[in-house]
Amino acid sequence: MVKIVRSFPAPESLVEEAKKVNGRESNKEIYKRTALLVTETFSLQNTGMRTYTSDERLRLLQKEMNILYKQLEKLHKNPNSKITIRTICSLLKRESAFAAFKRCYVREHVR
Repeated sequence: MVKIVRSFPAPESLVEEAKKVNGRESNKEIYKRTALLVTETFSLQNTGMRTYTSDERLRLLQKEMNILYKQLEKLHKNPNSKITIRTICSLLKRESAFAAFKRCYVREHVR
């Protein structure tokens, strides 16, 4: 037979429980905890996940821009290449990753 031992709340949680009125927290306490949670969540400078996702987005953008640069070089060497023109058009479609960024780049660098 196994005896189950129940653990009771730590003294700190007893203090929190004592603040509650009739087993419920007051609205003022809820507002304070919500504000603290929002501050802690959104005021962090760089968490590991934010840094990772930012680096990942930058890497993907660099990859897409390199593809665009290569196609633009091909077009510069051979302006009559229909395959290159189609490829560039597909890279600039809305469905393409970072399409707005690539379009803006092309507009600013057209001679």
